[in-house]
Amino acid sequence: MSHWLPLAVIVPLVAGALTPALAHGRPGLARAWAVAVTAWCTFATALLTSRVALTGPFSYEMGGWAAPWGIELRFDEFSAAALFICVIMLLVLVFSGPYVRRALPEARITWYYSLLLINLGGMIGFVVTGDLFNLFVFMELVAVSSYALVAVGGGRTAALAAFKYLIAGAVSSALILFCIGVLYSLTGSLNMADVALRLATIESPAPVMLALAGMTVAFLVKAGLFPVHVWLPDAHAIAPTPINAVSSALVVKLGIIGLLRILPLFGAVSLAPLYEALAWLGAISVLAGAFFALFQQDIKLMLAYSTISNIGYIVLGLGLAGELAVTGAGIHVLNHALIKAALFLAAGAMIHQSGYRTLHDLRGIGRAMPWTTLALLVGALSIVGLPPTAGFLGKWYIALGALEAGRPGFAVVVLAGALIIFAYLARMLNAFYFRAPSHEEMLAVREAPASMLLPVLVLAALCVLGGLLGRWPVMLIAPAVGRLVGGG
Repeated sequence: MSHWLPLAVIVPLVAGALTPALAHGRPGLARAWAVAVTAWCTFATALLTSRVALTGPFSYEMGGWAAPWGIELRFDEFSAAALFICVIMLLVLVFSGPYVRRALPEARITWYYSLLLINLGGMIGFVVTGDLFNLFVFMELVAVSSYALVAVGGGRTAALAAFKYLIAGAVSSALILFCIGVLYSLTGSLNMADVALRLATIESPAPVMLALAGMTVAFLVKAGLFPVHVWLPDAHAIAPTPINAVSSALVVKLGIIGLLRILPLFGAVSLAPLYEALAWLGAISVLAGAFFALFQQDIKLMLAYSTISNIGYIVLGLGLAGELAVTGAGIHVLNHALIKAALFLAAGAMIHQSGYRTLHDLRGIGRAMPWTTLALLVGALSIVGLPPTAGFLGKWYIALGALEAGRPGFAVVVLAGALIIFAYLARMLNAFYFRAPSHEEMLAVREAPASMLLPVLVLAALCVLGGLLGRWPVMLIAPAVGRLVGGG
């Protein structure tokens, strides 16, 4: 079983590189190949997650070279995000079949599936690597494939959105690489565990704090936190809907997982000022993202700004730095991925079937597409944080963490953000269920094909199960949270 860890990274990367050759001119084969590879990755990461739940974190030494000289892959409780990544990617690939046949030129469909597999391999590699340089390499695999996927639909608008995304990503990546260079010059090592030990002996704090500040800012750019979010709305609103789901549910979370990976490296320096800044930036992002979403008419743009707000919840939880709050942040990383994938795919099914994407144009679609609208309703209630849905658990823990830390103002922010989210989602559901159609052809709209509807319903069901079975993910990540909060 020990070889399953490197294979979970290598298989999708190699499969993605081979897709254009294996399925040249046969987009149906490309889709079947991508689904099969992702299904295998889901099985592999499920086995790895079960192992870490039963026996704790474990490592794999590439080529038999022991750390810190060799490349180490490390699977801990936070690495269980790989299972969520694979499940969501599998559902996105199933959804993509009918969608991309209409949305993309046939010549680009094979490349679409190739890029998604490379994106998947990069994300799995990012969450399991124990090496700083390979953290950067896997991050760049995800970033470059994401830029291409934003632009894959073609057109000047998509190219401009991809270019903005590329500029923001390139600047943040360069900053991360610079900071990795600083850490290497200080420690002579790239293995994360070894770097943490050697940084504890550094007498001069200035270069250490420089590396910490630079990497924090860069990962917050990649996470799309306000006010360094400027690339996110266009990238998430203009790209094909399956890419919106992958970007909002998964790719932006790598910025958060990156923070979770690097913070333990700096346990020897005082992190109190950083945590205070994170808490305030998170609180501002919660309110700003929700406020901007409140005034959107475009359903995809509304969901994009909602992502900024929910990244704020996660960063707020990390900034509070208590066990309850950090647990809430970790839970919300996972559950928000399910919720946002459900919302974007449901919205994409509506756009695919009706040809419209604004609230005004989509009036009355609840009667035409009842199952899709019900799934979107479940996702909406979950993103608000109403029990017993998945969105409740993380926000509840973050609010409790704020009270535990003696910061009731941040608990008020958690509640205020949820109320604003409820207001703009109520606008959406009012248009879908209670307003007369703006277009006569809306009466002829029907549910999306089964291959699109099934992933939407599965994700909606997971939004409910994530709340009802919430104690299991809490139990899974509790040891990792304890080590992070305790400086281990």
